This record gives sequence, C-alpha cells and structure tokens, in this order.
Amino acid sequence: MQRKKLSRIIIPIVPALVIILILCINASLTHSSIPTVKDGLLDLSKYDITKHGAFNLAGKWEFYWDQVLSDSDILSGRQKFTLIDAPGNWNGTVVDGKDLPGFGKATYRARVTGIPVGQRLAVRIQNQASAYRLYINDQLVAANGSIGDSAEAPAYQYRPQYAEFTSNRDNFDIILQVSNNAYAVGGMWNPIMFGSFEPMAQVNDAVKVVDYLSIGSLIVMCFFFGIIFTIVRKEKDALILCAIGFLVLVRLLENGQVLISYIFPGMPISGFGWIDYLTGIWIQFFLLYFIYVAYTSLVSKWPIRALLTYSISVSLFIVLFPFAIVASTYMVMNFILLFVVMVVCGFTSRAALECRTGARSLMAVMALILFSMLYEFFDNDLSIVYFLLDNWVLEFMVLFFVQCSIVARRYNEAQRMELGLLKSQIRPHFVHNALATIISVSRKEPERSRALLMDFSSYLRGCYDYEGDDLIPMEEELSFVQAYVALEQARFGDKLKVEYQIEVGNILVPPLILQPLVENAFIHGLREKEEGGTVVVYAVKDKGNSVRIGVRDDGVGMNAKPKDDLKRNGIGIGNINRRLSRLYHTQLTFVVPEGEGCEVYMDLPCREADTSASYSY
Repeated sequence: MQRKKLSRIIIPIVPALVIILILCINASLTHSSIPTVKDGLLDLSKYDITKHGAFNLAGKWEFYWDQVLSDSDILSGRQKFTLIDAPGNWNGTVVDGKDLPGFGKATYRARVTGIPVGQRLAVRIQNQASAYRLYINDQLVAANGSIGDSAEAPAYQYRPQYAEFTSNRDNFDIILQVSNNAYAVGGMWNPIMFGSFEPMAQVNDAVKVVDYLSIGSLIVMCFFFGIIFTIVRKEKDALILCAIGFLVLVRLLENGQVLISYIFPGMPISGFGWIDYLTGIWIQFFLLYFIYVAYTSLVSKWPIRALLTYSISVSLFIVLFPFAIVASTYMVMNFILLFVVMVVCGFTSRAALECRTGARSLMAVMALILFSMLYEFFDNDLSIVYFLLDNWVLEFMVLFFVQCSIVARRYNEAQRMELGLLKSQIRPHFVHNALATIISVSRKEPERSRALLMDFSSYLRGCYDYEGDDLIPMEEELSFVQAYVALEQARFGDKLKVEYQIEVGNILVPPLILQPLVENAFIHGLREKEEGGTVVVYAVKDKGNSVRIGVRDDGVGMNAKPKDDLKRNGIGIGNINRRLSRLYHTQLTFVVPEGEGCEVYMDLPCREADTSASYSY
C-alpha cells in the first residue's frame, strides 16, 4: 500500500527528471562539440561552419571596462583589456584591483578567424536588458537604446535582432558595446548566436513560430475561459485560468520576440523590468490559488492570504520605488519564487496521494518547472535546444493546458454528480409521503399495507438501480408512476383518478421524469378541488422523430405564471427541468387553459427501447 502511494508521486516526476537529464546530456555534448571563444579568439579553421550550423558564441571574450570602443580603437593596441566569461554578468569582475559594480559601460570583443571567404553568415542577438551596439567588421548590425541611457529612457529596438552578412575575408571582429544604467546586474546577459545562413534562418523562424503559436493559443484560451466565467459566475476556476493565461501572455509578449515593443515602441527599459517582475509575482500567486480552488480543503486559507499580501506589497514596491532599487532585489524575488513553486509542488504531491482529479498531470508539469528553475540556477546551458526553452513559455503553456484539462474533467465529474444528486433529491420527496401513507393504512388494513409496502419496496429497488445518465424503458417509468398513484389513492380514495394514454410505450426516458409531474398535479391541482378530479398521463408521437410525454389534470388550475410556479413547487419540477436541459437541451412546457386544469409536457427524441441491451444516454 505504501509502495502504491509512493508511485503516485514518483511516476509523475519521472518525465521531468528525464527531460532535465536529456538537457544535461545535450549540454555536455554541445559543449564538447561546438567551437568556443578562447582568450578573445574564435578559431574556426578546424570546423566546418556549415556542418555545425548555429551555435552560441561563448567563452573568454576580451573585456574593456568603462570604455565604448570601435574596432579601430581596439586594433590600435593602446587599450587595456581583461578576459571575461560571456555570456554572463560583469558584477564582481576584478579590474585594476576593484570589483566591478552593476552600473557602467564596457566593450566586449571576439576575433573570428578561419572563415571561408564569401561564406554567407548570420547572427542573432537575444534581447538584452541594457543599451547595446553590435558591430561586425566595423559595421553596425544591431542596436538597442542609447549608450548612457537611464532606466527611464526609451528602449528602442528592445527585441531579438537578426542580421545576415557575407564574409569578404577569412577573419573579422565581433564587438558588443554595452551600457547599463538600469539593472543592478550588468553585462552580456544573453548569448550571441552565430552560424551559416541557412541553419541560422531555420532557428530564427522556429523561434518565431513557437512564439506566434503560443500567443494565438493563449488569446483563444483566455477568451474562452473569460466567456465561461461570464456565463457561469460560480466557476472560479475559469477566472483563475483566464488570469494565469493573461499573465503568461503578457510575459510572452515581453520575452521571446518581444512583440510588446511594437505596441509600445517608446517603453523605457524599466517598463520591461516591471512587466517581468509583476507577471512573475502574480503568476506564482494564481498558481497557489488555483490549487486552493481546484482541490477543496487541500490548502488552508492562511498561505493564500500570506502570498496575496506579499504579492500586493511587492507590486507596490516595484511601482513606487526607483527601478534601480527594485532591480537590486531580483535575487530575493527569484528565491521566493522558487520557494512558492516548491510549496505548490508539495500541495500537488499531496493531491496526487489523495488521487484528486488531474493531480498527477499537474504535479508532472510543476516538477518540470521546479527542475527547470534549479537547472537554470546551477547550469549555464548554452545549447540551441535550451535556448528555445529558456523563457519558460513552453513550460507555462503546458501548465496552462493541464489546468484547462483539470477544469474540464472536474466540470464533467460535477455534471455527472449533479445528475445523480438531482434524482436523489426527488426520491426523498416521494419516500416521505409514501411511508406516511403506508403507516396510515396499516392501522386499519394491515393486509393492504403489506401489499403497498411490497409495491413500495419494488419501486425503490428499481429506482436505485439507475445511476448517472441511465435511461430506462417507458414501461418501467410508468411502474414508478403506478406505485406512487396506488399510495396516493390509498390516502385520498376515489377523489384522485388517473388515466393512461400511452401510444408509444417502447421508448427510452430518464428515470423519475413523470412521477414528480403526477405528484405536482395531485398536490396543486386535485387536492384543492373538493370533488377531486382526473389526471391523464400520456405519451404520443409528435412531429418528426420525437415523442410528447406529459401530464394533464382538470384541477383548480394555476394562478401564477409558469416561471413563478416552478419556484413555488419546490425541487421536483425544477430538477426535471435541469435534467432535461442537461440531457436534451429542452425544458418543460406549461399550458394553462382558460378555466380549470393544467398541462405539463416535454418533447423528447424518440429512442426505442431494446430489452436485450443496457440503456445509457
């Protein structure tokens, strides 16, 4: 038993572990096979550039602190440089005996040799959180912002940039000028991708396709769940999913292809930072809140309140304080995010142990997100595969799809449970009256009471044989009605009469669909009429492939409108309407003739009963 419980946790984690293991193996193989920058030099004379395709320029670059240098400035040989790992930040790098701060400016340089003359090449630089200029062969190929920009300065061209060029000689310089006056951490944050034209174009197109498909999917799903919540206000799951989807969408617009820079071309550098921090904070809150709503009683209220207080407080801190101060706390925010993800993983593990709906799938995705965060913290993976996954978009997309499936499955289960509950609500209503009648008859006619009790027992046995969306033959439903009528006539005698006009008896109907209508006719029609009256139960062929089933009485009639009467008559009629709506998308129809009497009927599809088969809708 203990082993079975452990498997509920271990099995969902295995796919995430396999994915991380594959990434580790791929990173190791990539590191050993691709060329790297060594002491500021990338020698490609021993590499087939067309075979290697696209790769990230990583290694030891020349680093010129507090200087914005051109190719000719560096070639003069008068400038002093330090070797630095790139991509990476420059914080803590020792230059002239001093640790470098986050704010400042610098120039990175790598000399590329061994390139075939006339080779068609391309570079792709991911969006950097600082102003920069990228030069190849002393030609400007990509830029963002202006050198010396503050956090409030517009970050023009803040997006991944792709450039093609042809090598006219076998060597050239790649120079990246970086200026950071916004973030607490400065440097070449993201790698520069380099390679021959065709592989680079394929990678660039692949990134765009992933981004655009993700954006389109998120927009559709947010719109869909927004409509669901608008229609069914009680479905909090839908609203939470809409909120998570919207935040992931905004985050995707700010990362990836950075399409938000097209919408707001003059947005300052700090604006992109605000979006990144705020979306991360509120995504973690709604993740925990989704667990709270989806899995009742699994999460207590105090973690929700604590995380909500934290999210509001940090959001105000981000908006109200200077961005330089906000950026200095990014590591603390990242560790809190990691902690919250671990907490959510803990709750999903508990849900998996309790076999909650969709908990294993959700746990598998949360484990993948957690392991991805740890992998990013402890391993600097520069492979192209990881580059495509680096902004967490795919992880959150998978998470969003899993959450959608959980809501759908829970809704389906709730629908089935509601159908069973609706029928069970009808049964006690009849049971109470039936027992009262049998007790009353037993005082004077014990033999008759025993016969009624046997009929009542047979009725209950047949009634409880059907669950969920089962359909039964019309004959069985009529036996329910006849049992009820026998009990009621035992109470009221000949005052209550029932006639049956059944033209189509060999059809399938939901159980307990007629008895509440007959009961309603007795209680609100005939009992209030001193001389009593007659109830007619009928089932006739209607136009097309449908049958009209109804109950007609000549009682005192209805003084209220049908909708008001539904409310006055309690759960019986209302439950029938909800079941008809679920099963057939139809409702009961009330006909109130002039004078006395009332008629209630339903139009159902004509499905013939097959006594040799089990009936389910």
